[in-house]
Amino acid sequence: MIHEKFIANGAGVLIMEVTESLSDLEVRLSNFEIYKSAYDNLKTVEIIYDKGGKPALKCNPYHISLSHSGKWIAVMAHPTRKVGIDIECPTDKFEKLYKRFLSETEQEEIYHDKDLRKIQIAWSAKEALFKIIGNEAIDFANQLRIFAFNIKSSNTIKAEHIPTSTIYHLQYKIDNQFILVYSIA
Repeated sequence: MIHEKFIANGAGVLIMEVTESLSDLEVRLSNFEIYKSAYDNLKTVEIIYDKGGKPALKCNPYHISLSHSGKWIAVMAHPTRKVGIDIECPTDKFEKLYKRFLSETEQEEIYHDKDLRKIQIAWSAKEALFKIIGNEAIDFANQLRIFAFNIKSSNTIKAEHIPTSTIYHLQYKIDNQFILVYSIA
């Protein structure tokens, strides 16, 4: 089920909640012959992956990014610019892992008040940036920097790809069931 869709700086963003199990879908197709002609005419979107593992649409120039967490799926697409998106369900796992992906400076600036949402946003921001930059941003703690920010329900944060000194602006959204972060390069 579509939870939300919107346009952000020319990119389409779609957030979906998976509400049906595979067996639910199979039951719906029990009379497949009725739908066979429509199915044969259906054109699907085929996703391929490049050498670096980034998804792309086969036979389509759009840049895409995909993410999933729990029952949530997020998709972002732009016709000409690279995009990165990450969706995360709230969890306490980040409290145990944050020292692996945040530098000491980020730990002091972002997690000094022990707001778990901040480190989840920082993680998602780094995931979204990795999807844009690729392997030149694989070491999250040393190659990507999230600048200090204050939590609001929806806002922009600033980040840097340290090796190239490139600055990125990312949007985040806090929902009761997930945190979403996305960026367009």
